[in-house]
Amino acid sequence: MRILLFSILAFGLIAGCSESTQSLDQQVENLIAEDKFDEALALVEDQAKSEEVTALKENVHLQYGIHLIYSAEPTDMRENANSALRQFIAVLEINPNNEKAIAETEQILSIYRTFPDRQPAEDVLKKLEEMGFEI
Repeated sequence: MRILLFSILAFGLIAGCSESTQSLDQQVENLIAEDKFDEALALVEDQAKSEEVTALKENVHLQYGIHLIYSAEPTDMRENANSALRQFIAVLEINPNNEKAIAETEQILSIYRTFPDRQPAEDVLKKLEEMGFEI
């Protein structure tokens, strides 16, 4: 009986320690996989600035934008498109050469161009114009 109890306690201790020893990258990837983007962003925001943290932050914003635009319900599409564009803007503020963020932004803008009298939210428009996007 003592051996069984000891084994259970040891397993619990090992399992608990392994979770706390996950790398920051693993923690962020797990949160992204669970669609917990705000938690992932909060986690990287709490870290000291470094190239790794900046790259993780860029990736979280990118994945969040992609999730917003491709997982949107049709009734939420306009709101999600604006939110996705805000995420892609955040990516491009970190890395102006991120090709995926540029392509996704251009794709959303091309959809807006097909609808007369429709455009992204005013704050989004302003940032995109500052970044050189043609609206």
